[in-house]
Amino acid sequence: MPETEREDLSVIGSSQSLSLRAAEQEQNRLTNEKSVKPIITIKGLTKVFTLGREKVIALNGIDLQIYPNEIVCLLGTSGSGKSTLLNMLAGLEKPTKGSIVIYGERIDKMSERKLAIFRQKNMGFVFQSYNLLPNLSAIDNVALPLSFAGVKKKVRNKRARKMLKLVGLGKRMRHKPTQMSGGQQQRVGIARAFVGTPKIVFADEPTGNLDTKTTIEIMEMMVRMARENRQTLIIVTHDIEIAAYADTIYHISDGKISSVEDNREKQIVPGKQGHDANESPPVSSDNQPQDLSQASPGIIAAAESEPEIPPIGEIITQDAEKEAEEIEKILEKSDMSEIHTEEK
Repeated sequence: MPETEREDLSVIGSSQSLSLRAAEQEQNRLTNEKSVKPIITIKGLTKVFTLGREKVIALNGIDLQIYPNEIVCLLGTSGSGKSTLLNMLAGLEKPTKGSIVIYGERIDKMSERKLAIFRQKNMGFVFQSYNLLPNLSAIDNVALPLSFAGVKKKVRNKRARKMLKLVGLGKRMRHKPTQMSGGQQQRVGIARAFVGTPKIVFADEPTGNLDTKTTIEIMEMMVRMARENRQTLIIVTHDIEIAAYADTIYHISDGKISSVEDNREKQIVPGKQGHDANESPPVSSDNQPQDLSQASPGIIAAAESEPEIPPIGEIITQDAEKEAEEIEKILEKSDMSEIHTEEK
């Protein structure tokens, strides 16, 4: 990792308000968590795409429940349907059939306007390609969600500064994305996702563009922050090593849940255990589940296999890029173009 990437890493450890003991207590509490009601319930979720004259089944009758404060991983290879499932959960795509209930509301029935408001209040996003606005500094990128939530400029900048310090970028608040490494950009992305303390944070291949050492740093950072704020973290990945951080792992294959793995007894706890940073993480040649012994048959969706389709997860990136263009236009006409990042 470049030296500039590591310059502020010492800040991260000292800035983490969640102690290892608190993290372990939170993890222990999760063992009894499923006695409460789920915050997300999907039933019979099906998504069919039309490609020319062919209809391709991306998701086929999926049922699952996600609980408060749970860290969940949707694990599968490219074309398995995991990113399509994430799109459904985030309200970025409408299902062909089935229902999606989040906090008691059918988001699959919401209008686009209502969905946008719902996402603003309840969801944060971490993207593989970062999706930072190139013309804005780090602090301005982090403060942006607060601006659209109606938070006053002084307050949002104060929160953004605090978040950047928390992720180890206290000395790079004025840097623009092109002046930062990939790992630094992703830390800005994490700060942006968590700054509004959303109830749910979605992370789509959050370490896909990062090296092994930076991957560990980013994963431990996200897990710590989710534990501290008692948030639900939903991670999409093809990497078994990333899945090791989750409480529950849903193995996705051919648009179905092939197995559900309770990973709490062996998951990676930040600061306590993890990968050897000097070694590349072992990954199976086909990225298939290593242990299916803990499958939950009642949750497995029954359906026939369908042909592999191009990765649908690109929809998230495309939507974010379109939104970024619109935001930049708005900024040209608003006080956001006058944001000052000086610390008083």
